Amino acid sequence: MTLRSINDSKHWRDRGEEMRVLAEGFLDKEAAGAMGRLADDYDKLADRADARTEGGLSRLPSAMTKEA
Repeated sequence: MTLRSINDSKHWRDRGEEMRVLAEGFLDKEAAGAMGRLADDYDKLADRADARTEGGLSRLPSAMTKEA
């Protein structure tokens, strides 16, 4: 990952999609669920990147800005 990718929402959404594809191949439901949660976390990172590039963190829901 490069410093530029921190603010690249496509980078994070692509990572999330990779996690979802990998999870589909898991026979272990618990492992697949963990991968799905990781994918959701990547989507949150993408949302944060969008907010940073479209006007700053003030556009994020308050619940998201409290997370570190």
